[in-house]
Amino acid sequence: MRRVAGALLCALALTACSASQASGPGGQRYVPGDGTASVFPPEEREPAPAVTGETLDGETLALADLDGPVVVNFWASWCGPCADEAPALQAVADAYAERGVTFVGVNVKDQPAAARNFERDFGVEYDSWYDEAAAIAASFGGIGPAALPSTIVLDAEHRVAVRLFGAVDEPQLAAHLDAVLRETGTAG
Repeated sequence: MRRVAGALLCALALTACSASQASGPGGQRYVPGDGTASVFPPEEREPAPAVTGETLDGETLALADLDGPVVVNFWASWCGPCADEAPALQAVADAYAERGVTFVGVNVKDQPAAARNFERDFGVEYDSWYDEAAAIAASFGGIGPAALPSTIVLDAEHRVAVRLFGAVDEPQLAAHLDAVLRETGTAG
């Protein structure tokens, strides 16, 4: 019951965001975050949901098929802070790929063509699930995004290690990834 309530609250937050300061096409809204991070010690981590969905390229991608730590970034093409953080996310994805870290986006409440254009314009090379109805976002329940952009760092066991609210930068995300990689002895 708690998980369903959390999922409903997440979906409501993503669609309503009445406290937002900006909006996208059709009145879609985002809440600019302040970069706040919630870090969860290993013994308190919740597993990520078993997400499987279609990517913006039309392929099926399952979280379970990804090995090692995973960075999940929730974004939309109409979200200004999402555009601001896109180059940093790609730079960190490139820097950590050889260390076994996978990045995947979740394109929320967007149009497919606009989302693909965003990825092309900002050089985003990692896959993104297309999540028009915010179902993937809602599946994360209370640990999911409260607004866009949001980023979740999953440890090697795909448990939620870090939740970041708002646009991230390279040093901030790298520090969290280094900490997660130290747990598995793959830092450095």
